[in-house]
Amino acid sequence: MKSPLYELHRQLKAKMFEFAGWQMPLYYSSIKEEVKAVRDECGIFDVSHMGRILMKGPSALETLDYLTTNHVKKLSPGKVQYSMITNHQGGVVDDITLYMLDQESFMLCINAANRKKVINWLSKYHHVEDISGSTLQLALQGKKSVDVLSALFPVGEIKRYNFKVFDGIIVSRTGYTGEDGFEIYASIKEGLGIFKELIKYAKPCGLGARDVLRIEAGLPLYGHEISEDITPFEANLDRFVCTDKDFLGKSAMLKREIHRKLFGLELLQRGVPREDYRIYLSDMEIGRVSSGTYSPTLDKGIALCFVDISFRKEGLEVELDVRGKRLKALLRNYPFVHR
Repeated sequence: MKSPLYELHRQLKAKMFEFAGWQMPLYYSSIKEEVKAVRDECGIFDVSHMGRILMKGPSALETLDYLTTNHVKKLSPGKVQYSMITNHQGGVVDDITLYMLDQESFMLCINAANRKKVINWLSKYHHVEDISGSTLQLALQGKKSVDVLSALFPVGEIKRYNFKVFDGIIVSRTGYTGEDGFEIYASIKEGLGIFKELIKYAKPCGLGARDVLRIEAGLPLYGHEISEDITPFEANLDRFVCTDKDFLGKSAMLKREIHRKLFGLELLQRGVPREDYRIYLSDMEIGRVSSGTYSPTLDKGIALCFVDISFRKEGLEVELDVRGKRLKALLRNYPFVHR
């Protein structure tokens, strides 16, 4: 599949690649330059590959409250909530951002790779409307994003995890980079115009930089840090699980023993951690990398990893097996980059 902005990306000389069945920009200039632009100033991402669905009706709130881990009943119109849709075993069907449009109308932003699965899952409990194909999603991220976007919309007063609707265009103060920023949901025609205007002032960035930025910020990616088999407790997402309410899979989730938990790792030698690389203490394997990258911000290799809870200690010196070579590394808390 192609984003509605595909031809524009080609005109901007983007290096395209396939992600979750979509042809998307990996980078325009370089991943390093684009990471720096977001950290120092402002970058604009096309994230139209993400899924967008609507749930409406008198029972939508109750249904969503039962199917997700966070307290939907604590939302009010104009608020955004990070949450997880669970299965019967207490694993995660998908992690989402949930928008309350009004008391009976909600928009869910879901992961591209999970769109069909989530729609099929939710449809067992409530009617859903898939608006992914008729809308476009952009992410403007970085410390200058307020100034840049204010030329188009009065966004200065929008607080984190809140949104406003401007003539049908949703603008939320959310993102996936660890920086201040906004996500914009619009019709394809309006979204094209907004993107063309924003690239005059913000550097276009690809999904390569987005992945580096989210690892630096310690943010989970579905299929890596969370999945149908990984509970939110293993991924340190406890704060988004409201155990004072009933939700699907709650009892199974609470009964599962936790043997490993998510932690951070930084290399002390030159190298790049990658998914599934093994972590050793002496000759004992104590964990594996779930997401790894070279961090341009820190100029070192960093990773999120699942580590045996007995060895999850800040500053513990370990070794990372990088293609048969053991490199020295430290276990540490994340995020790696604080803002």
